[in-house]
Amino acid sequence: MALRSVSIALAGSGGAGVVTAGAALQEAAARAGWHALMSRSAGPQIRGGEAAALPGLGGTLVQAEDELASINQIIGASWGGVPALTATSGPGLSLMTESIGLAVAAEVPVVIVDVMRGGPSTGIPTKSEQSDLDIAIHGLHGDAPHLVVAPVSIGDCLFATQWAVALAEALQAPAIVLGDQRLGQARAVIERPGDFVFAARRMVYEGGAEAAAYRRYAITASGVSPMARPGGAGGQYTADGLEHDEAGVPSSRAADHAAQLDKRARKLECHDYGEHWAVIEGEGELALLAWGSSVPPCREALERLREAGKPARLVAMRLLSPAQPEKLARALAGVTRVLVVEQSHSGQFHRYLRGSFDLPGEVRSLHRPGPLPIRPAEVCDAVRGWAMP
Repeated sequence: MALRSVSIALAGSGGAGVVTAGAALQEAAARAGWHALMSRSAGPQIRGGEAAALPGLGGTLVQAEDELASINQIIGASWGGVPALTATSGPGLSLMTESIGLAVAAEVPVVIVDVMRGGPSTGIPTKSEQSDLDIAIHGLHGDAPHLVVAPVSIGDCLFATQWAVALAEALQAPAIVLGDQRLGQARAVIERPGDFVFAARRMVYEGGAEAAAYRRYAITASGVSPMARPGGAGGQYTADGLEHDEAGVPSSRAADHAAQLDKRARKLECHDYGEHWAVIEGEGELALLAWGSSVPPCREALERLREAGKPARLVAMRLLSPAQPEKLARALAGVTRVLVVEQSHSGQFHRYLRGSFDLPGEVRSLHRPGPLPIRPAEVCDAVRGWAMP
């Protein structure tokens, strides 16, 4: 058994440049050692010009005929030892959900980038909305724990995507990266980030004296078990969507089912996500809670409130699933008012927070659908009705 490590680093800090989120996502994945992109154009996601640049980053682009092909291609590639990702939008994610469940059951690391748009159905194919949160977190069949990560800015696409890749590899689980049209097709001038390194380690079974006793889905304290490369001596096992025992043999026994459910949940629940789960700025008894493309207007509103003598803090959540209730409780310590900001007609983020976290004090929701972006003035107006210290 060995750990295959992939170092992820951005070249030296300093110097500004123009970047799109789509290009940043690709570069992040390539720097992470994920060199295959299987994609079908389901706008607004990675543009053709950006995709054409992938070979220059050491990657390979496969233009799939549809979403079913692309998701199953990346599962097969990753299972075969070539980590890969795909990109889609809106209803494309709906088509992929069964196969994402397969990746959960077979414990195959993959990354799916969903550049959200207005829905349902074909909806507004080229306009922005944050309305895929429900399906990204809760849309899989059965109890299927997986990762959901969202960049908090265009520049953060580099960091958040690299982190999602590292998590998927380390935890042998699918990761969904949520962006939207406002991030995916926007350009920004950013300072090149300083060096940061993750170790995207996939626990790999190398065979050896104990080969005859290899158990692909062995119950471990961390929930992660070594993954054999196809064709390796002694590493044969069944990898499919059927429930199984520790050796990978299909099983419908209640004990095996419960043990594997616990294993798949434990590896995500027990992992240390550090401080990367959110970006926290400012201080005050009022907190703005946002994610994705709603973060930049909240950041500007934070400055306006501070200038008006109304200090507040911003909690921009980067890790949306699994939930981190203890970390959020610490981030909101001393808060008496929470304003949840999102671009969703039904308030999906607010509903998710109320179901997964114990939010302090009075909680209000600022939510509306796309395609027009939320403006800083709207956030400030929503705060005005509260008595401030």
